[in-house]
Amino acid sequence: MKPFLFGLFNEAGQIGEHFSPGRFEEKHLGSIHSSGYTISFKGNRQLIFYSKIYNIDEIRQLTAAPSVDEADLIFRLYDLEGVKGFRRLNGKFTIIIREGGKTLIARDRNGEGRMIYFTKDYFTDSYQGLNEFTDFSPKPDLTGITTFLKIGYIPAPLTSLAGVSKLPSGEVLYASADGFRFEKLFPFNEILETERGEITVKDAINQYHELLKKSIIRRIGGAETVGALLSGGFDSGGNIAVIREVHPGTIKTYSIGFKDNPASELPYAKMMAEKFGAEHHEYIMDGSEIEYLPDIIDYMGDPFSESGFMLNHSAMKMVSGENLSVTIGGDGNDQYFGAGIRETALHYKIRKSGLAPLTRLFDALSDNDLFDKDNLAFRIHFQNQKILMVMEPETFGFHDYQLGRMFEMKKIKQHPYIDEIPKKFKSYEELFLQRNYFLHLRHSVNEVILFKASRLSEQFGVNLAFSYTDLDIYNFIQRLPIQLRAKGTLKESMKGKGITKYIHKELVKPMLPKAVTTRPKQGGFSPLEIFFNDKTRRGKIYRYILQSEFAKTLRNKEFLQQFFDQYETLASGKSYWFWYKQVKSNQMLNLLIITLWWDKVLAGKKTGKLSDYLG
Repeated sequence: MKPFLFGLFNEAGQIGEHFSPGRFEEKHLGSIHSSGYTISFKGNRQLIFYSKIYNIDEIRQLTAAPSVDEADLIFRLYDLEGVKGFRRLNGKFTIIIREGGKTLIARDRNGEGRMIYFTKDYFTDSYQGLNEFTDFSPKPDLTGITTFLKIGYIPAPLTSLAGVSKLPSGEVLYASADGFRFEKLFPFNEILETERGEITVKDAINQYHELLKKSIIRRIGGAETVGALLSGGFDSGGNIAVIREVHPGTIKTYSIGFKDNPASELPYAKMMAEKFGAEHHEYIMDGSEIEYLPDIIDYMGDPFSESGFMLNHSAMKMVSGENLSVTIGGDGNDQYFGAGIRETALHYKIRKSGLAPLTRLFDALSDNDLFDKDNLAFRIHFQNQKILMVMEPETFGFHDYQLGRMFEMKKIKQHPYIDEIPKKFKSYEELFLQRNYFLHLRHSVNEVILFKASRLSEQFGVNLAFSYTDLDIYNFIQRLPIQLRAKGTLKESMKGKGITKYIHKELVKPMLPKAVTTRPKQGGFSPLEIFFNDKTRRGKIYRYILQSEFAKTLRNKEFLQQFFDQYETLASGKSYWFWYKQVKSNQMLNLLIITLWWDKVLAGKKTGKLSDYLG
């Protein structure tokens, strides 16, 4: 049985009174009902938590605890250092402490632990579980909906539902009679003020190597067989190389490819599996996997779309049949070190040279149909946005002018994540750290990459662990000089000649086959058009969306028909630029997801596969 949690902020209340009669067999449930969570008491305090902590022995030594009982350790850590003590917990967790009419809820730094959704009265770890409360009536939050249609997800604390919030990763929610308050466990000012002392490349590589081995040992424990997701690049390759260093037993590797994809990484993944003596498994996606989209929506909660989430679903489905105790993934490494240094360097140069107003003016003038065709204008607009908006999530969904045709945008509030982004920087290093924190860590890792991977692994009951997001590795990277994270001068970085993940690549390169380390970078992008390659299915999708309850809410339903006509032209077989196809297919996917979400969440339809909706 999957874990679940329902709770009232009013500790004196009875949660059973808020559900339909007979929803739970137990009587006198009190203000909390859960399964799979540990519940413990200390004096008048109540602790409820769900966790997988990798450094229990270290916490025991710190707190002078006589045993490794997790509840006792969390209480001791909280008594010793307050909520700041949770920063020491290396792993995934959701922790709730209740005392004297006050409730605090904390989530781990990366959001691998259970999500918490809450209203002014109650909370739950299940998006669908909100419907179990008798007084809950789902209504769309248009700020959340339009944010999803633009960037593919809804950053916390907003959700897709009015009156419902969610707890951001790495934050604490304080709830009392005075209302709600959030506190960040890992604020940016601490990163900015971190001392980055001198260290040689050799020493940095050796220290990083030891930390990566320790991280993997923590995660595989005493497993006889270890699974590993293998893409064919430096991150998954580093995983399997180091797993073999510390694990003499069986390794099973899993790779996903795409039908008729000339840039397939499968040969490189197989090459690495053979080098390290792994039992290799492959699955080729052909687009039919979109049938599972309604099930994925159920597990993701808020509407969610990202280029690799169908790949994650296929990978977890493949792994789930193996009954492995642990599978290691390579997610998060790009973001921990700091990706996209070319765009960061160009943004810095443009700002310092006084050209930023011109790029902003061009962006405003290019937000129209003339720049939405597969031509040079589209490519210039696309690249300009990547450089201009380096602190914001990339817009692979609908642009502002398109949203304005669908909704009365003047009446819809802007998502508050925009207001968090710093407007100034004193140096290139500060800009690098700002982008790394506000985009890569708070969004790319917490809201997208590890969130989707964690939720989809839960769907299939797979224990998926991420070696590169270990707390010790995180702290080590923050202390590194920027040049050991992203090597190259400003000019070299602007020309695309900088080296990202520098010490990681220096460590891993000698371990991997030369064919892997010397090939041109392709990027692990899933070609989204594959899910719309069937003409009959496309026609059904068009009709389904046009006739949907979602379409009836739009100010201009004709926009949808125009968009579908444009997409049908794209799908006709002509050769298009990859990123143009990717953006258009992403937009199509976002429309399909929001329509399915509308039917499932607001209209209450529970049908299973996509074809059941399309007819």
